[in-house]
Amino acid sequence: MTPFTVAFHHAAPHGALTAVHLADSPDAVPEAVLAALPDEEAELARSLRGYRQGQFVAGRLALRRACEQLGSRPPPLLSTDRGAPAMPPGLSGSVSHKRTLAIAMVASDRAGTLGCDLEDYGPPRLGIASHILTPVEMEALAGLADAERWIGVLLRFSIKESIYKALDPYVRRYVGFHEAIVTPDHERCAHVELALAGKEGPFQVDARYDWLAGRLVTSVRIRPIVAGSDPGLYPTRQ
Repeated sequence: MTPFTVAFHHAAPHGALTAVHLADSPDAVPEAVLAALPDEEAELARSLRGYRQGQFVAGRLALRRACEQLGSRPPPLLSTDRGAPAMPPGLSGSVSHKRTLAIAMVASDRAGTLGCDLEDYGPPRLGIASHILTPVEMEALAGLADAERWIGVLLRFSIKESIYKALDPYVRRYVGFHEAIVTPDHERCAHVELALAGKEGPFQVDARYDWLAGRLVTSVRIRPIVAGSDPGLYPTRQ
């Protein structure tokens, strides 16, 4: 598992996904790796320090490879004023990383904006449940064995992280964990009901999850609901 090399590609329901090995170390990224990046990306990477530098580089490598899976050769992939990847016209993309792996997902923006998240299974941290779950979600998990309840907590946490990323281009603010109610099913999908504090929307939300290489990967695609249009399979109530 050589750092900054491709771990795998995956054709996800929401787009092309690429994973890149990441060094779990604050050491500087080797100059040979930086030199392979477009000049502007390399310059930005050199301005970063510690873990952040490696995470940025692995994320951009994954993002570029995911773009290539769709036949796109993107320009330098820098950052927006909100810290998200600045994607070329016509594409939406998202990046996530966890210790030794970074992932990126890319798709056409015609179906909406993307958000993705990567999580390790453990160790279980059931104490976070009250911070990220609504009362409705807490009730749905009540009475389950700890192992099963942790899966429910982790799924909802990760999907909400993906929701935040996909929503940000529309709302341009922090979206709290209690602004969405997530109900995963057994078909690797989830129903999402938004209760946005800023009353933005309405939005169509399509949420998916999968277990890849022993990790949880979630993705969310969001687009505004236009008056008179079919909200689709995953409507949200505002």
